[in-house]
Amino acid sequence: MILPFALLALAALQQQPPISNPCAAGYTENVWDPRFTPGQHWSYRGRPIDKDSTLFITKIDYVPELGVVLQILVDHVNFGPGNHDHQEAIAIRRDSLDSSVLKLLGIIETTGYPQNYGEWTKNCGGLTYATTVADTLKTLQEAYLDRLLISTTTAALIPTSSGKPEELKLTLKQRDHGFPVQRDLEGQISATDTTPVKDGQVEIVGPTSAQSEFHVRIKTQSGGTFEMLSIPTGKFQFRLTLDGFRTLVGTLDVSPGGASLSNLRSTN
Repeated sequence: MILPFALLALAALQQQPPISNPCAAGYTENVWDPRFTPGQHWSYRGRPIDKDSTLFITKIDYVPELGVVLQILVDHVNFGPGNHDHQEAIAIRRDSLDSSVLKLLGIIETTGYPQNYGEWTKNCGGLTYATTVADTLKTLQEAYLDRLLISTTTAALIPTSSGKPEELKLTLKQRDHGFPVQRDLEGQISATDTTPVKDGQVEIVGPTSAQSEFHVRIKTQSGGTFEMLSIPTGKFQFRLTLDGFRTLVGTLDVSPGGASLSNLRSTN
């Protein structure tokens, strides 16, 4: 009768949902390891873009579902323009770190918990990497670049004839992706009550330092949206023309921090 009971127990275990955060079931902090110890400074097999990059071990824990997990700090990491020389805190499995390091450069004193350690304990399954340090940095860079940057600006459209100005909301969404970085821009123009402004002509010229380099003229769609693929970094002249209203002009600034509009005003 032992076998049936064992099978029932196994079936019950299989029906239980997996633990979303392995650390929630408990883990052991500051474990001993025969090769690695907090404070060690290592060279490693890095990406060519991360010149002179090295790593430091800041903490070693044991999570039953993951094994030995090492918290490391990688310096001189290059994620591209605007983030080209920074430190990246990573939680990594032992075998992945073991296959990455090259030479022990020294040992420094460590104090306190590593960067982002609190966030890791809340999602140690999703935030523990099983790839080499170089491949992990590549994944993190792709996630960094493929981010959506949103800015919203309001402006008043003045009728060409007598009438009350109408306030508009202009939302810009900039998505950075790939390497070298490509910046795509999507805009939406609506009234403050969210009614989309369609058939508005948007014209973008610039950058201001080389007026002939970029010139786009496009109309807003039924949802008040317009889209441009691969817009360069720089400051542009922005112009919105809508039937029955004076032309709205301003400055469009496209940067690693996102796209934004400023100095919006209606022409005479």
